[in-house]
Amino acid sequence: MLTVVTLLFALGVAVAQDGIAPIDIVNEGGVMEQAAGEGNFEQAYFHAARILGAAGTEMEGRSVEELWYIGRAHQYLMAKLYQAAVAAGLEGERAEAATAAANDVLCPYEDSREVSHGEQVTLEDYLVPGQYVIFDFFSEYCGPCVQFAPLVERLATERADVVLVSVNINRPGIQGIDWQSPVAQQYSLRSIPHFKIYGPDGELAAEGNAAREMIMGWLQELEG
Repeated sequence: MLTVVTLLFALGVAVAQDGIAPIDIVNEGGVMEQAAGEGNFEQAYFHAARILGAAGTEMEGRSVEELWYIGRAHQYLMAKLYQAAVAAGLEGERAEAATAAANDVLCPYEDSREVSHGEQVTLEDYLVPGQYVIFDFFSEYCGPCVQFAPLVERLATERADVVLVSVNINRPGIQGIDWQSPVAQQYSLRSIPHFKIYGPDGELAAEGNAAREMIMGWLQELEG
């Protein structure tokens, strides 16, 4: 009979039940990291809870890979709990420290990326909990896009709470602005650069001219 392990977290419950095959921590860890890499942190949290439920407190005799994924699982759930504390009203220096610690785990590798290349894209897949995410719809054949790009890239570099996702509307091999591409049609784009900004809560905060004004306001703050 397999051991019953129940983990209670502030934001959910993970239960390993009798009769369920034991979890392969390395395989589960790979799925966890893939989900996190795709921006699907809820799935990453789910797999992290499964890993910790399977690991228990026994670390002796575990492989290097297992120990690595157990540690990463702790980090993901730590980030989730810190975010929950801030959302519940944690303030001041502790809130700043919690947000910084969560961001170090959830977005340590890049503050900007380019996606799409003309195909349809689900923006929600690229949201980062606790951060503003700027979606910049652009084409390399758009002069204003090229001029504006360094400004939003600067925001993503200099503000710890801002992530930039550049959405290339052009399909490979298309010369000129690809207004007929699937992603351009998906979001009814008629002018670019076009911006959408999602807030730390995952809700749309601004788009179009309002998003541009929000970006310009942030840039003015950087100038001091």
